[in-house]
Amino acid sequence: MSNGAGELDGVGRAPRPMCSRALALFVALGAALTTPVEPARAAAQATSLEVQGMIFVGSRAGVREVVLRSRTARLQPEAQKAELNDVSAIVSEDEAGKHSFTMNCARVDLDIAKSDFRADGDVRGETAEGQHYSAPWVKYVHEQGLLYTDAPVEMTDAHGSFRGNGFRYHVHERRFELLGNVRVEQHP
Repeated sequence: MSNGAGELDGVGRAPRPMCSRALALFVALGAALTTPVEPARAAAQATSLEVQGMIFVGSRAGVREVVLRSRTARLQPEAQKAELNDVSAIVSEDEAGKHSFTMNCARVDLDIAKSDFRADGDVRGETAEGQHYSAPWVKYVHEQGLLYTDAPVEMTDAHGSFRGNGFRYHVHERRFELLGNVRVEQHP
């Protein structure tokens, strides 16, 4: 059936003219766009930028120290923050680029100004000494050279497998400490 004036639209109703359909769509979209959003979220969305395939490099005096690669990222330039997704990280401590630790995780909340971050979601990584760790979340404090978590952690190295209630990895000293209720499974 045609949608000409005076004819039915196939379900027994008279068709609406094209201009009233467009007006109805415009009013519906306008209502959706004016739905109240909490002010902080509205401000963050207005000043944020979505990026695909982002690489963040934090360095001092020309030495690359923190490299974060993500599939997607939302940058908030005014707040100096970024939310990264599907992330891999490499932290190196010297001009030679020797890795202090590597890490993969689902998400990172990054403080761009400080190069500090919190990694969440199936965090897995390796230290320079070959210790493999996994935890639900870890934090990295760049100024202190400290990678840590207070969540349950699993760690394996050449000596065995270990579990604990958290860890501290002192990047500059290359020292890994398991915290609280440590359980050991030695390799034969």
